[in-house]
Amino acid sequence: MSKSIATEVLPERLAEHRAVRAWSRLDPARVEPERIEILKLRNKSAVYRLAAVGPEGSAVIAKRCRLATGSIERMLYEEFLPRLPLPALRCHGMIEEPDGEFCWLFLENACGEEYSTASAQHRALAAQWLATVHKAATRAGLQTRLPSREPSHYRELLQTSRQALLRHLANPVLRADDLRLLQAISSHFDLLETRWGELEERCAAMPPTLVHGDFATKNARVRSATAGPALLLFDWEYAGWGVPATDLAQFTGRAISPDLATYCAGLNGFLSPRDIRDVERLAECGKFFRLLDNIAWASSFLTFESYLFLEKPMTYLKLFEPRLADALRTAKWMR
Repeated sequence: MSKSIATEVLPERLAEHRAVRAWSRLDPARVEPERIEILKLRNKSAVYRLAAVGPEGSAVIAKRCRLATGSIERMLYEEFLPRLPLPALRCHGMIEEPDGEFCWLFLENACGEEYSTASAQHRALAAQWLATVHKAATRAGLQTRLPSREPSHYRELLQTSRQALLRHLANPVLRADDLRLLQAISSHFDLLETRWGELEERCAAMPPTLVHGDFATKNARVRSATAGPALLLFDWEYAGWGVPATDLAQFTGRAISPDLATYCAGLNGFLSPRDIRDVERLAECGKFFRLLDNIAWASSFLTFESYLFLEKPMTYLKLFEPRLADALRTAKWMR
């Protein structure tokens, strides 16, 4: 965000690029790509597409991320997803960097149509995919291998974010409208926390399972196949174990917004008898959880340095505040 790298100059010899050097350590049949596309570039993390280095000349996604989250992604790609009756992206391997903090994860490129919440077919496909994953996860022994995504996790995000926002009320470089924004979000947090027991009660209606954590349109593709269209999901770095409310969230930000009736039917009573209203209540909780994730992410970039480094996080907070207020009003917790 605020301290991300805006551009990167690729080396004249692509074989010298850091992603290609890491890829070469897996001893692939082809090392040097035809070209390198920069998909995401931040201060420490990055995602590249290496053209024509994979099997049969396919592209490979090279993702630099923290080892802790990369290890979770690798486990899901290699151990869980291949066991499902669903198409899944292949993991080509992982390379740890010498510092032990970061790694490179190499994945199959997700080709296909972009996911659209305007498509009833896509939303039904996502619901069927999600129900299949949630049912299978309960028998996969993942709960001890994944971080918590119970309601308590999101309450901690609320409390940590509020502390950061209140701390920056004393930031001398913030403007008056910025300070009002921080105060407004803090006030929304106060109100939401008084209702936390109700959120927990709604979430208790469903047992814990695998949570993708960033079930967003940017992380999905719809691939055509002989048996019909198939959903491909990637970017599992926020995956965890807990209530899947955030994956069920409807039409907030870029949420995939799976069709809840199709999801409910897909469970077929597997995760205890399920009423559609229970699932709708979970989705309403998920809207709050997604916003808490987003605000925690943005507030982590607040700094007491130049306003130049505050522009982007403040822009994101200005986007999230009205969504949080709208969610509170929809829940009839705020006028």
